[in-house]
Amino acid sequence: MSTKKRKKNSMKKNKKKNYQKRNRMYLLICIVVIICICFIIKRREETILANGEAISLSEIENIIEEEQGKVSRYIVYGTHLNLEGNIEISSEVENAQIILRKEDGEETIIETTYETKNNLLSFSTLDKINTGIDLESLELNDYFILLKVNFQNGQAKYYSLENSSEYTEKIEYYTITKNNVNNKINIEFVNKNNISAFVLNVNKISKLPENVYDVVIDPGHGGNDSGAISGIYREDEIVLDCSLKLKEMLEDLGLKVLLTRDGTEGEEYDMYNIYDKDGRVTVANESGAKILISLHLNSNESDFVDGGVEIYAAPNMNYKMAMELSDNIVEIANTQYSKMESFKEELGVYVRTIDVERNSENFKGYKRNL
Repeated sequence: MSTKKRKKNSMKKNKKKNYQKRNRMYLLICIVVIICICFIIKRREETILANGEAISLSEIENIIEEEQGKVSRYIVYGTHLNLEGNIEISSEVENAQIILRKEDGEETIIETTYETKNNLLSFSTLDKINTGIDLESLELNDYFILLKVNFQNGQAKYYSLENSSEYTEKIEYYTITKNNVNNKINIEFVNKNNISAFVLNVNKISKLPENVYDVVIDPGHGGNDSGAISGIYREDEIVLDCSLKLKEMLEDLGLKVLLTRDGTEGEEYDMYNIYDKDGRVTVANESGAKILISLHLNSNESDFVDGGVEIYAAPNMNYKMAMELSDNIVEIANTQYSKMESFKEELGVYVRTIDVERNSENFKGYKRNL
C-alpha cells in the first residue's frame, strides 16, 4: 500500500475516533442535563409556590398531621395579622397555640385563645385587633402559620391550615419605611398534593409602590362641610393646616404620607360623598397605609367650654399608642385631657360604640359635629 493511501486511511480512522469521542461527550452532557432536570422536577414536587417564591414542604411534612385546621377569618389591621378558625379534635386538649414557624424550624408562639366543645376546637388570635402576628418585626424569611395542640396525654401535634373563609385573594403587606427600606410580605394559602399551608413570604424591596403609603392623614370635613364654626374660625380649615404641617414633619422622618384631601375640593364636596371615588374614606382605604390619623375639632355646649384632648380609637384593641398620643399632646401643647365621660376608655382616649342605651345619660348636654 502506498504511503499516500496509508496516510489517507489513518486520517479516516482518526476522524472516526474523534467523531465517536465527540458523540460520547454529547451523550454524557445529555445524561447530566437529564439528571439535573429530574432533580429539579423532584424538588418541585417537594415544594409549593408562594407568589413565585419556592417554599419547601419538607420542613413541615414530617411534623404536621393528616387533618387540617380551617381558617374561618383572617385580617390585617394596622401592622398585625390575626386569624380564627377551628378543627375537629377527639382527645382531651391541654392548650392550643398558633405557631409562626420558619423553614429552619425556629418557632414563635402567638398569643391564642381557644375553647373546645363537642370535639370541635375553636382558636383565635383576635383578642385585640392590633395584636397577633406583628408583621413589622418579621425577618427576611419564609414562614408557616401552624396550629399546635398540646393534649392532656402529653402528646403535642402540629396542624397545617386551610382557607375556609370567604376571602380568596392573597394579601400584599408593605412594612413602614425605616432608613429608606421596606419589606414586602405576601400572605396567602397555597396547596400542593392535598396539603394546604398558610404562608408568609418576606422579601426586601427598594421602595414602596406608587399607590402604597406609610401614613394617611385625614383632615376632617372639607368643601361644603365646614365642621364646627366659631366666629371667623372653621374646623375644616384649621385641621387642614395642621394636617399639612404634620405631613411635612413625617416626610422629614422619611415616611411616605398621603392626605385624604388637600383643600382643593369644591363646594360639591360634603359629608355625604366621603364614600365616593375621591371621598376621604375611599382615599384612606385605598392608601395601603398602616396608620390613619384623622383630625377633628369637637364643638360642645356650655358644659365643656374648656375643651380638652380626645383620641378616638377602634373598639377591641390595645390602646397603648392612643394613650401615648394623648399624653404627649397634653404635655407638649401644655393643655388638658377632655372631661367628657361618654365612650371614655383611658385619659384622653375614647372608643365610639353603638351601645347608646349604656351611654344615654352621658349624652345629655353633649353635642358633637360629625
